[in-house]
Amino acid sequence: MWPFVLALGVIFVALNLIQLAFLDGGWPQIVGIPLGIALIGIAVARKHGWSGVRS
Repeated sequence: MWPFVLALGVIFVALNLIQLAFLDGGWPQIVGIPLGIALIGIAVARKHGWSGVRS
């Protein structure tokens, strides 16, 4: 599952950056970039064995 989440995060960040830099981007792209970075962080954590928050 982590490769899919990683790819989704990378694509999400790349598309938002392109739209923000070259097209008519605005606040949705500014909000979308941290969400994509969070997806990348979750994928890396899952790769290294994180299975969720345990109480």
